[in-house]
Amino acid sequence: ELADESSAVVIGAPGTGKTTTLVELVAHRLEKRGFAPEAVLVLTASRATATRLRDILALRLGVPTNGPLARTVNSLAFEIVGDSARAAGVVAPRLATGADQDGDIAELIDGHLEEGTGPVWPDPITPDVRRLRGFRTELRELLGRATEYGLTPEGLRKLGEQRNRPEWSAAAGFIAEYLSVVSSSRTHQLDSTELVQFAIAAIGRGEAARAVDRLRLVIVDDLQEATRSTIGLLAALSARGVSVIAFGDPDIAANAFRGGEPDALSRLGSLLGLPRLSTLTLSTTHRQGAILRDFTRRATERIGTAGIVGQRAATPSTDRIASDRVPVLDPVLKILAESPARQWAGIARQLRERHLLDGIDWNRMAVVVRSGSHVPLIARALALAEVPTRTSVGTRALRDDRAARGLLTFVDVGIGRAPLDAGIAEELLVGPFGGLDRLTLRRLRLALRAEEIAGGGGRSSDDLLVEALVAPGRFATIDHRVGRSADRVARTLGALRAAAIDGATIEELLWLAWDRSGLASEWFTRATNAGIAADEANRDLDGVVALFTAAKRFVERQPGTPARVFLDDVLDAEVPEDTLSPQSLSESVLVTTPSGTVGLEFDIVVVAALQDGVWPNLRLRGSLLFPQDLVRVMTGLGDVPLDERRQVRDDELRMFALAVSRARQQVILAAVDNEDESASVLFALAPSSAPVLDTAAVRPLSLRALTGRIRRDLVQENRTRAERSAAASALTRLAVEGVPGADPRDWHGLLEPSTTAPVFDDNERVPVSPSRLEAFEESPVDWFIDSVSGAQSSTAMGLGTIVHWAMETATDSTVDAVWRAIESRWTELAFESPWLAEQQKRAARVLAAGVAEYLADFARDGKTLVGAESRFSIEIDRATVNGSIDRVERSSDGAVVIVDLKTGNPIVPQPKIDAHPQLGTYQLAYVHGVLDEFLDALGEHHSGGAKLLFVKKGRGGKPYREGVQDALDEERLEGFRVRIRQAAIGMAAAAFEGALDLEAWGSFDLGAKKLHRVRSVSSD
Repeated sequence: ELADESSAVVIGAPGTGKTTTLVELVAHRLEKRGFAPEAVLVLTASRATATRLRDILALRLGVPTNGPLARTVNSLAFEIVGDSARAAGVVAPRLATGADQDGDIAELIDGHLEEGTGPVWPDPITPDVRRLRGFRTELRELLGRATEYGLTPEGLRKLGEQRNRPEWSAAAGFIAEYLSVVSSSRTHQLDSTELVQFAIAAIGRGEAARAVDRLRLVIVDDLQEATRSTIGLLAALSARGVSVIAFGDPDIAANAFRGGEPDALSRLGSLLGLPRLSTLTLSTTHRQGAILRDFTRRATERIGTAGIVGQRAATPSTDRIASDRVPVLDPVLKILAESPARQWAGIARQLRERHLLDGIDWNRMAVVVRSGSHVPLIARALALAEVPTRTSVGTRALRDDRAARGLLTFVDVGIGRAPLDAGIAEELLVGPFGGLDRLTLRRLRLALRAEEIAGGGGRSSDDLLVEALVAPGRFATIDHRVGRSADRVARTLGALRAAAIDGATIEELLWLAWDRSGLASEWFTRATNAGIAADEANRDLDGVVALFTAAKRFVERQPGTPARVFLDDVLDAEVPEDTLSPQSLSESVLVTTPSGTVGLEFDIVVVAALQDGVWPNLRLRGSLLFPQDLVRVMTGLGDVPLDERRQVRDDELRMFALAVSRARQQVILAAVDNEDESASVLFALAPSSAPVLDTAAVRPLSLRALTGRIRRDLVQENRTRAERSAAASALTRLAVEGVPGADPRDWHGLLEPSTTAPVFDDNERVPVSPSRLEAFEESPVDWFIDSVSGAQSSTAMGLGTIVHWAMETATDSTVDAVWRAIESRWTELAFESPWLAEQQKRAARVLAAGVAEYLADFARDGKTLVGAESRFSIEIDRATVNGSIDRVERSSDGAVVIVDLKTGNPIVPQPKIDAHPQLGTYQLAYVHGVLDEFLDALGEHHSGGAKLLFVKKGRGGKPYREGVQDALDEERLEGFRVRIRQAAIGMAAAAFEGALDLEAWGSFDLGAKKLHRVRSVSSD
């Protein structure tokens, strides 16, 4: 046994009982050695783990304490600095959050860019780069590392000159200005790194007597997550005679790329100034069986050593007995899906099987992903598949929460901080607090427009909508539910304006918007039920509670501060804040990143989105400002050659090992594996005997899915009479139990529609888009649904827009010039991973080559560009055809050719080109003379037809291909007019024919494979 004054390191592989040993160590010192509770303190890396340990210790000890036995390093530092300040008779400091720091840095950068001041940054740190969140993150990391090692801005500047790091010299100038601005604008406020450094200094000066003198033993959990600040605090405590016992495992460090030091366990003796430090090893794993333990070992043995390797020899306990309620499962299961939707469906099926068939609690399961940006998406996808989910506290900003964002937008517009335009008006009305959907919003627009026309006006529905929302009572003339809902929104905005003028706090403004919404009782009722609606309501209520908690803290910390300051902080913040708001206690599956699983264990762990290039992500960290290089220099390793790519790989393996080591019974590895994406190389670490789930045959294990399958069996023609009878009996039983969708009275297509009115009245003109004409002819029902619901933009669509712009604005036909134009707007595109961005860049380079070659040929042929993105409008009976032409070209003989640029796959068959409605409509525009104002100034001209320009593939070595539609004679022109007239009649109808591919809409089992008729149903 260790002596009372001894310090030590305790290492152990995952599941060897480090937490249990820690708890028993505390109990032994209190119960057997006679330590007072306030003489022992457990430090952890995060507040979540501190809370868990505090509860475990309280239950184990059962004795009253003067304070928490477990806390974070920042919490202890805050107490020490506070004691020191009070003893000196000065104001105690406050902690500046990461969001505060990020906001301050962003404001300073924006000021530099606007005024043209600030340090001179080297390439490639251009103004566009400095606007990025990633740059600010690296700047905060560099600032934190410099603070930890006591490096002043001047010292950093000199170090930059010595090491030929102009980035450090420029950052030194920025940091000096930042510290000056913050010291004047945020007095008595310290960031987390500064707080610990102040605490270390206070201990060294003997100014923290009350907080330190009572301590005899400090126990550190998960020391592998510790940063230099934490080590410095432990060294200061050790110098005051406090014993330090550290627990950890360097193979599962998840904080290395944020300044964590996995090798701290091996160097703790020298770091604390202790010549001899005992190292104790826990050699038996109690969490995982032989197969899972071997799986974890295969990951950890590929990690470079951090000075200690004894933990890797741990072996499973021979008397390990699984819980009676947990069945024998395949230790490792693989899911290789053709699409993300099938991946989530496969994961949901497995989780529901484990819960419903095997009796495993939802709380005993977790889904781990590499990137925090995937967490909300996966949590929602699983919730829609009836798997209750929760996420780690503080994983996303309040502005990204649906309900919180809705309230914030109301207040933002109400107090006048954000101008009200058509887009925000739609967001308010269609959001969670507006009460409208896309169909009812359209009805509202039509009603406003009808009133405007009746009054002799001609304003657009956008202008009318904005005007009505700023004039409470304007919607009173629309005697319908949609009018009353919109009027409530307008009156809420008016009330917020009045309250803001009276000086209401942000807390009062938010409460006003929330109270007037009337959603409290409705969401509470939904949340206390079960199913998808209940999960959604719980998430919305959690978001609202978190928002009110943040607002309350803001008002308490900054009384009298205008509400717009809070909105600036929350709506513009890129870094999510931790929250103290109450969290839901209902059973649910945790969806988190590897760092969110530290100190936890589960029966089932799903490692999802395990894609090649995503995990492991071998992109070098800190590639702009090199904060890790600064650490190496400050620790005397600046001249030691290191394989940085190997270090990144080790970090990725540590996070993977951390994830799989959390599982007691089963690890499920899931990824998308198709022609475009491939599964991660980490799959190779799994046992070769691990089965692969067939996701094509997977159906959600839920009553909703069961109801859909039975309904399908009931209506399918190939079912026997006995099978249909059994399906009808099963549906009857489900309907009696109240399962949604089982009662035929609720089925779509059996109830009479609430209205059979056409979409457009007889006296209304019908807008026809040339680009959507073919979609309507192929499937009117698909066209109707896309038009009403609105299609989501994709990366491919965004890239196409940028390529169109590059061609339109090109003044140089070289590939490099076109590519520079595309690259200048590349940051507008969002990609899930760096490798996907690189893949799309290569594809975009091909498109740039096609555009450049076409422009070069265009110039060589002596053609003239008459117009680009030329908008036109022609009327054909009821139809108003509105369109935009990419290019209008004129050759030397006067032939005018209309060009439509395409970045997708080429259309090859000539008959399809000849009948292409978009090109035909463009030729009609030419014949109707809408382009004459551009052409007449150039002399005589005649139609040269139209063509599709594909810049993706070509023939004969050309990087582009043309699909030419010859000039149309009057008979063929009239044929296109007939198509437009017929389309206008169909678009104005009340019913739309067509076949729907329900599989493409998601994993929903409906009563029939094809829906043959969709009516435009109002929401009466």
